[in-house]
Amino acid sequence: MAKFTSTEWDEIRKKFRHSIMADTSLVSLAQNLDTQEWPHSGEDEKPSKYMDFTYDELLMMPEIAGKTERADHLMGILKETLAFDDPFGDMVAEVEKTSAKDNPILKTLARLSIPEDYPLLLANFSEGTRVVCSSEGIKTIGEFANLGQQMATRVVLGGDFRNALNALTHGDEEGIGQFLPYRKGSTGLHLAEAIGLIPAGLPRPEQLGLAKAYGARLNAADAAAARTLTKDQVEKHETMMRATVASAFEWFKDEKAALLKTLGDGGTYERYFVVINDPAREAIAVRLASAALKDVVTVKPAAQTSAVKKGGFFSRMFGKG
Repeated sequence: MAKFTSTEWDEIRKKFRHSIMADTSLVSLAQNLDTQEWPHSGEDEKPSKYMDFTYDELLMMPEIAGKTERADHLMGILKETLAFDDPFGDMVAEVEKTSAKDNPILKTLARLSIPEDYPLLLANFSEGTRVVCSSEGIKTIGEFANLGQQMATRVVLGGDFRNALNALTHGDEEGIGQFLPYRKGSTGLHLAEAIGLIPAGLPRPEQLGLAKAYGARLNAADAAAARTLTKDQVEKHETMMRATVASAFEWFKDEKAALLKTLGDGGTYERYFVVINDPAREAIAVRLASAALKDVVTVKPAAQTSAVKKGGFFSRMFGKG
């Protein structure tokens, strides 16, 4: 027996027509709710695709035909997502009244020297969370903290929205580092981690595929999991990330200057980004940063790099080159 009725479907689709998330990927919405995945990932797999169909018509669609439980799953995703919309009417006024002394999240930010005006653009959040924040004009981590405290008392939060709030509330430094460029055991935010987080929003096989395309040496498990990317796919990913890299350099101006000095003194991008502690994302960060600074570096496997250095040594010894 179906979990939802045709009457409930009519109510859900009527409300969702006016939802800010009508054109958001169903895969992203499901991930943000921390629920079972939506099984279809096509570009048209958005709530708006299903809004014009009656319940009977919905059950006959190719994506759902013969699988009533899939219709239930779709309606469950939409119904829970609507909960994000309903409480926002008077949210802005309440957010402005929230003070640091009443908000444990803002206390954590202050204790760890994380600036409240750090832009969410540079945080590692899912599309669903970004849509929620954008709909309310939330642009900084401080505004996110205030919004999150208000929402926590009104709706059931899921996905990275909930995880971020929990990490900030409890001062979980490792958890904070999953979505902000925070270095465990230190204070403040850092450029290296900020650039390292830019590809973190990609599916892991895509991250590994990019790293492999840049010549990074992957272990056997990662090499097997890496998606093989075409040149066009690599360029598409780079184009999508380029603006965010520029924003990171703009925000971390002092650290950018320090990086340039380090490079001028003979340092390397590879050494600078080793703090990311993820070889795949380190390789991507090297590529993104070097391209942004007009000094494109090809990441080479260790053996190849060693051979180049060896060649240089013999050239000097015997006067060749």
